Amino acid sequence: MFKQRLITALILAPLALCAVFYLPPVGFALFLGAAFVIAAWEWAAFCGWNSLVHKSSFALGSALWYLICYQALPLNLHWPVQSNGAAQALLWTGIGWWLLAVLLVLSFSRSKNVWQHNKLLKALMGWLTLVPSFAALWLLRHVNYEQSTFTGAWLIFALLGLVWAADVGGYVVGKPFGKRKLMPDVSPGKTLEGMLGGLTFVMLFVTAVAATMQWPEGVLYWYLAALLLTLLSVFGDLSESMFKRVAGLKDSGSIFPGHGGILDRIDSLTATAPLFALFVALLGRF
Repeated sequence: MFKQRLITALILAPLALCAVFYLPPVGFALFLGAAFVIAAWEWAAFCGWNSLVHKSSFALGSALWYLICYQALPLNLHWPVQSNGAAQALLWTGIGWWLLAVLLVLSFSRSKNVWQHNKLLKALMGWLTLVPSFAALWLLRHVNYEQSTFTGAWLIFALLGLVWAADVGGYVVGKPFGKRKLMPDVSPGKTLEGMLGGLTFVMLFVTAVAATMQWPEGVLYWYLAALLLTLLSVFGDLSESMFKRVAGLKDSGSIFPGHGGILDRIDSLTATAPLFALFVALLGRF
């Protein structure tokens, strides 16, 4: 299983980075939209919609939301984000949802009774998970695009690096040393040791980036932001596990050998993207 996961990761990571750095705006929008449409297709199963008609309908409805984002958000975004009302609303909506999602995970044994049998509510939760994250990544790619086409790409690389560092650290440390279950009712495989391992890897990643940039002013904010983002990435993973557990699913899909579905790969990214984009907007020091 580990070998299969490793091979898949070694193929997917370069492809994702090539898309981020080298696709033109329309190409990146199509790439991002395709990934998030597949994620919506998988989310339909969380709602209990397993027929082709229901899955297609939810995926197409999600595609419409992404298209609205594409039309409403600016191609050349100049920070701070407050200069664009649609961008601000989408990011704060995403952050608000994830604050609620954290509470739902922490109170899973009780809160699941409110939503587990409500398909429409779970569909709404899916849109709140996916649409603001799509918008955040689209916004990040176009930060100061007129001045440099690669500024936004490097920002997304930083976000992906953080998420991947947390994931790798959690696996490398949690697999052999994990003893204390983090939230066994939600995800039996997650451990406190794995979470701390992921946090350690993230801090090493931030340190490497800061050292490469010769320790720019405000680097302390990077570490504080990385701490919050890492904790949120854990809840992104736990939130998806929560929905899979209620739906009786092991993986969100089977599109990636050894990795499950797209949602299994981007669960932490969907949680962290809106907050990361807001940090970029407010601090301007990434």
